[in-house]
Amino acid sequence: PPEAQNLSAAFDTMAARIESLVRGNQALLADVSHQVRTPLAALRLRLDLLAQDADEDTAAELAGAQEEIARLARMTSGLLAVARAENSTVRPRPVDVTAIARDRVLTWDPVATERGVQLTLATGGPAPARLGEDHLAQILDNLLANALDALGSGGTVTVLTRVAGTRVQVVVRDDGPGMSEAQQQAAFRRFTTGGGGAGLGLAIVDRLATANGGTVALADTPGGGLTAVVDLPLISAPPADESAAAGKSGELNRS
Repeated sequence: PPEAQNLSAAFDTMAARIESLVRGNQALLADVSHQVRTPLAALRLRLDLLAQDADEDTAAELAGAQEEIARLARMTSGLLAVARAENSTVRPRPVDVTAIARDRVLTWDPVATERGVQLTLATGGPAPARLGEDHLAQILDNLLANALDALGSGGTVTVLTRVAGTRVQVVVRDDGPGMSEAQQQAAFRRFTTGGGGAGLGLAIVDRLATANGGTVALADTPGGGLTAVVDLPLISAPPADESAAAGKSGELNRS
């Protein structure tokens, strides 16, 4: 009927306008974040040059300014990462979640060792899933960075991969101070932070997990700490090119 056709056309127009607004906001955020990084780098260099010939009091003030610039740079980089995650078109490919988790644990192990934190990987064998290129690595990098930032010397972080029914789960568990229930509920919003960070890491994790048909949830670690569980769709068989690399299951302990 004509009325239904008119209503359908109106909905189509509204949807197109909303999509245009969303894409415009995402593009603006990405452009601003990218453009701000260059003057920040230049300002940082100038402050470094000024600090070389400054007296002790002035050098202390310049050091404080440098810390604020570094914080702003981290926030800008985080905003750019969020914009990319929200605006990315996912082209999934088969990956072995266990192999990627092992690689990220080995990458972050020197950082953990320097901070006196024990970083451990526990696996249950190959865990095949389909994700966008490097998306799981970005997810794990943000979760591990958050966990290590929350811990002091003597803390532990465990990364666990497992297959649960038709899903693949990646678990990052720490024994740090954890988060309150209210903080956990708000953790995936931008600029929500329980520490000194920019509050964008978990927002990036949430958007990347959602873009790949998955979810991420936070819970208390038994005995204290925070546990993040990333839940992803399982595929029927491990990718042929990576199954050999992930064939050895077990536990990797690094201190």
